[in-house]
Amino acid sequence: MGLAETISRLRDDAIAALDRSHDYYVHTKIAWRLVQRMVRQGHRVTIRNRTTGTTTTETQLASQAQEYVTGYLASATLQDFVAVFERFVLDFISAWLTAHPKSLAGKQLKFRTVLDSQDKDEVVAAVVQDEVVAAVVQDEVVGIAYGPVGEWFRYIEKIAQLGCPSKGEIERIAEIKATRDLLVHNNGVVNAIYVAKSGVRARSSAGERIDVPEWYHRESWELMRQVISDVAGAAIAKSWS
Repeated sequence: MGLAETISRLRDDAIAALDRSHDYYVHTKIAWRLVQRMVRQGHRVTIRNRTTGTTTTETQLASQAQEYVTGYLASATLQDFVAVFERFVLDFISAWLTAHPKSLAGKQLKFRTVLDSQDKDEVVAAVVQDEVVAAVVQDEVVGIAYGPVGEWFRYIEKIAQLGCPSKGEIERIAEIKATRDLLVHNNGVVNAIYVAKSGVRARSSAGERIDVPEWYHRESWELMRQVISDVAGAAIAKSWS
């Protein structure tokens, strides 16, 4: 499979995953609205969680619906958006480096490969093997993955010169990922790390609890979907030129 076809597949898979996640969000919201409507119509139900031992009546369930949607559901799907986006970016870098290994000029072969080789000729042969190229690419991508969002796209620009996304889009994505990190690692409470990662795009101050309102959830999905499409489109056009 050529580079253009690989990038097309990565784009299509990522956009489909984002769409599925947003469908889940919308469908679940509607399901909870149906529960609330059934309660208003006088339907009664008791749910027992055999694992926790919690018993919930229809009245309690209806009152908890809003928290479930704006809290748990919005948070979980936003985290999924970021995971899909991150996977696309890193897979894109991997695909580009594999197709353009000269971008890895100067990278050193791991000493383990030398130790496992019988002689100099075997070392030289190992260097040109696809397996070794893949290992070097993997090491490079892992190193990038732990860096800030801005570094991801500076690296892409260095190796591919795509001219996208814009500075403003990168800043917004950095804030979204910083929000995701808060939700996962700090119970949604803003800290200095979030403020530093978000820069001018920070939505809250240290000590406050971050929220995921409807508009923010939707715009995050739209932005990531658009950037994936733009990056893939620019790369495909370049690979065919």
